[in-house]
Amino acid sequence: MITYIDSSVLARAYLIDEIGHSDAVALLDDTEMGLVTGTWTRIDVAGALVRAARSGRGDEAGLLDLLARDLSVDGPVAVVAAPQRDVESRAYEIVRTHGIRATDAWHLAVACIVCPALVEPSEPSGFATRDERQSAVAVELGFVPV
Repeated sequence: MITYIDSSVLARAYLIDEIGHSDAVALLDDTEMGLVTGTWTRIDVAGALVRAARSGRGDEAGLLDLLARDLSVDGPVAVVAAPQRDVESRAYEIVRTHGIRATDAWHLAVACIVCPALVEPSEPSGFATRDERQSAVAVELGFVPV
C-alpha cells in the first residue's frame, strides 16, 4: 500500500524517547509499504530534530544524517511534490472545512493530490500521522489510517 507519512510520525522514528518511536521505526522498515511524504517534511522534521538535539535529546548531526538518508533516493521514504497553487488551494479548502492546523492540512493536500496517481484504481492509500484530528480528516478524505 502507498502510504503518506506525516512529519509527526517521521520525527518519532529518530527520537527514541518519543511515544510511538518503535511503531515509527517499524513503519520505515516495512518493505511492503510504499512510503511517500511532501517536500516540506524535510524542513518540518529537521526543525523538530534540531530543537530536540539542542535540548539534550540526541546528536544533532547524527539525527539530521538519519533524516537525509531516509529521504534520499535510496531511502525508505520518497519525497513527492505537487504544484504549489494546487496544494495551497486544497489545503485552504481542508482548513475551512475541517478547522485543522495549516501544516496538517498541507500534508493532507499533498497526499490528496499525489497519492491517487501512485496507486491502482481500486487500491487504497494510507495516511500515517500521530495527530488524531488529522487522522480523522484523512479518513474522511478516503485514506486508510496507518
